Amino acid sequence: MTPVLRRALAAAVVVPALLALGACKAEVSAGGGYDPDDLAAQVQAEQEKVTPDLDVTDPTCEDVDGNPSEGDTIDCSVSIDGVEAPYVVTLTAADDDGLKFHLEPAQAIVSTDKVESGLEDQFTQQGFDVDVDCGGASVIVDDPGSVFLCTVAQDGVEQTKKVTVTIKDIDGNVGIDY
Repeated sequence: MTPVLRRALAAAVVVPALLALGACKAEVSAGGGYDPDDLAAQVQAEQEKVTPDLDVTDPTCEDVDGNPSEGDTIDCSVSIDGVEAPYVVTLTAADDDGLKFHLEPAQAIVSTDKVESGLEDQFTQQGFDVDVDCGGASVIVDDPGSVFLCTVAQDGVEQTKKVTVTIKDIDGNVGIDY
């Protein structure tokens, strides 16, 4: 590794965490009884609000017998750029107006594009021109504590450096280990 890239990595340590992608947590309502297709469409719509630049498809929610009871959880999922993202949906209220649900991802959803641009911005602020590559997937869906690697390459220099990205929490916050 070149001395310049080594200094750039050392300087970048001052920002230990990035918010890679805000998790989609929301409250949604359903008039009448439980409809898995309607709930799945609402999960998809809420995820699309958080990731408008990514392709959110294939929403599903499990079938349940009759109406769920308050506190019951329902497993749902969407596909984000071809990566399945599971959701836990909890029935929070059932009254004459219908059903109210709280939805949130069962695993962290991390945009690799946002991690790459965040790292590049950190280096640019320190006066270094680098390219960062976190692999081919545009989204990583995994548990907090999981890690993935990104490669940092200084423009015009052949040597590269691997950095470890650790998913810190369900909200998609990540830490960088240089």
